[in-house]
Amino acid sequence: MGVADVRAFYRSIRGSLGAAAALLFWDVVMTGSFLMSMIFCPIWILISLLKSTIQLPGRRLALARVGIPVATLAIVWANDAVQLRIAEANARRVVAACEAYHVDEGRFPRKLEELAPRYLESVPLAKHCMMGGFFYSNSQGGKPMLFWVVVPPYLRKIYHFDTRTWSYLD
Repeated sequence: MGVADVRAFYRSIRGSLGAAAALLFWDVVMTGSFLMSMIFCPIWILISLLKSTIQLPGRRLALARVGIPVATLAIVWANDAVQLRIAEANARRVVAACEAYHVDEGRFPRKLEELAPRYLESVPLAKHCMMGGFFYSNSQGGKPMLFWVVVPPYLRKIYHFDTRTWSYLD
């Protein structure tokens, strides 16, 4: 494969590489989830298969056209699984710290920052991404709860301190 062939090959997959980068940025860096890739990658794979079947571009290019969206989906799916485990573990730590605070102080904290440094070294993120924080509500007269966004924009997992149960919203 000469230099001209390599350039032609990369020109042919440049759009796919750009799409993969955009999906990886959104789903891995921004949301720590899989939503956009689960919507777009199956369609992208189907279009890549059809395009390769119609155009017969050669084995390498056909494989690259199909392999890029498959690899993108696999990376995002694996990241989602890891992020979910991290969020579950961090949520258990935050809940335990809030419960210990409640035992010691006779009330739940007004905000999570009250837990540091005595109960937690620092308040952890739910997931390691831009939209990965915990949200905590303890308004006066209200019932305290902790939640985090599992799949943006809506699916939230909520811990209710009064009943010590988890539920989902949306």
